[in-house]
Formats: sequence, C-alpha cells, structure tokens
Amino acid sequence: MPDRVVSNGCFYKICAGRVRVFRKADSSEIDAIHRLLIDEAAQGRFDHRLVEEPYRTGLRQNLQHIRKRGRRLDEELRAQLLVWENDAGEATGCVINSAIQAEYGNEIWMVAVFPEFRGQGQGHAMNSELLSFLHPRVDVFSRCAPQAQVYFRMNLRRGFLPLDTTAQGVRVMKLPKLGAAPDAPGTLHQQLEPFVEMPLR
Repeated sequence: MPDRVVSNGCFYKICAGRVRVFRKADSSEIDAIHRLLIDEAAQGRFDHRLVEEPYRTGLRQNLQHIRKRGRRLDEELRAQLLVWENDAGEATGCVINSAIQAEYGNEIWMVAVFPEFRGQGQGHAMNSELLSFLHPRVDVFSRCAPQAQVYFRMNLRRGFLPLDTTAQGVRVMKLPKLGAAPDAPGTLHQQLEPFVEMPLR
C-alpha cells in the first residue's frame, strides 16, 4: 500500500492506518494561529516587527483575508493558510504557502507547530509533506528576516540555498525544483513558475 495518495484533489499521507492531511484553516482557528505566529516572531523565528503594532494587527487581518479569499492582504498575492493534522485529527501546525509576484512563484511564508505538539515529529512530517508535493513541481522560496536565525538554519538543513541578501537584510533562499541545477549565490532575479496550490481536504 502506498504511503501517499492523491484523491479528489487532496494530498494525504497514510500513517498507521490513519490519514494525515493538509486542510484549509477554519475561522475558529485564526486566533490560535495568530498567537502562535506572534510567539514565534518574539523568539526570532519570523520578523520581530510582527510582535509590535501595527504589524501585529496587520498579521491577523492578513490571516483572515488569506483564509477567506485565498490572497494576501499586504501584497495582494495568492496564498493558502493551511493546517496540518496528526493521526488523531488534531491541528498540530500551520503553514502559509504564498505566491511571490502576482500569480507566480511559491514561497513558504510561515510555518509553525503548536507548542503542545512539539517534540513529536509534527514539524518534520508537515514540512516533509509540503516539500514532497511542491519540490518536484516548482522551485520553493523562503525569505528570512535578519532576526529569524532559527528559521534560516532550519531552511539550510532542508536543502534551501542562500541566493542573496536584500538592502533590508532579508535573506532570500531557494530550494531548486527537483532535478534543476542550483543557482549561483547572488542570483536574486529568478524566472518564476506559476503558483502551485497544495491540494486540500
């Protein structure tokens, strides 16, 4: 029996007789996701400005807009706010899959695991499934704020390559599409492919 199946446009991982799945976040989960991302920003995982106003409120509005309309509010880009469920059907983490320019490019904008599920392999499983779907299809990008040292190191461990650092100190990283040749460091301008959505339940 395969350990992954795609059925009715949904991407599933079969695990011990149960199925793990990415799904669209519910409106009732926005508060918890917002708190999680703010806490992660406070610990240096994301841009530290998210802890302060007006960025804190802006993030919450962005999460709601992505969930309702499938687009980011801050840059008017296509995006998905996804929740990862464990074998018991509990929401253990979240990820924002975002376009980079209009309808092009794939960026893992934010990814995090709820504190009560850390140390159980949920983050590894979630990221593995995300990349196993996207990596064969498109280049995957990530941007790390200067303070986001943990996120930067995590991306390096997953095979992301540093491309460049912007004037604001943001580090641009890329996981080249499976089989593609890596770019030389300093290659900031990229040929972007059409945005690919993760299939959902």
